[in-house]
Amino acid sequence: MLDMLDIEGLYPLYNRVEQYLEEFPEERSTSQIDGPYNEAFYEKLLDLSTEDDGTEAFAFTKVQQYRVAMTAKDCSIMISLSPCLQDECSAQRPVVLASRSRFTFSVSVLDLDLKPYESIPHQYKLDGKIVNYYLKNVQAKDDPVMSNLFKENEDCTLVLHKV
Repeated sequence: MLDMLDIEGLYPLYNRVEQYLEEFPEERSTSQIDGPYNEAFYEKLLDLSTEDDGTEAFAFTKVQQYRVAMTAKDCSIMISLSPCLQDECSAQRPVVLASRSRFTFSVSVLDLDLKPYESIPHQYKLDGKIVNYYLKNVQAKDDPVMSNLFKENEDCTLVLHKV
């Protein structure tokens, strides 16, 4: 929900923030670009308005929201399942009941460090490269000479065999 603009819509706001910080470098700490990521920081993220009023506050908010959204998109969720017999399952551990089995489980979320502010230009360039590569390959598919190469490689079915 926080990535309402995607990188193409965010990048002009990032440039606005950069320009503002060049003029007023002391604002870097008060804008919480580098933290602290406290309750006040998270309250600013609740502003889900999409209408750009031209203020630096709007740009700062959208940049911070984007960073949090990218962090959530890039985190890892690890789920561990361990089979257990009915008499072995501890009442203190959560249990999943399957058709004839029981599993204890645990869930962990990893890599929740806020994405760096400085990574936004890199993300913008990377996104542009991905789009250009895609467009180049779509155009190559329309080329009769290149289309045979793609037809040969289009079937990418993964077959798993029981071991």
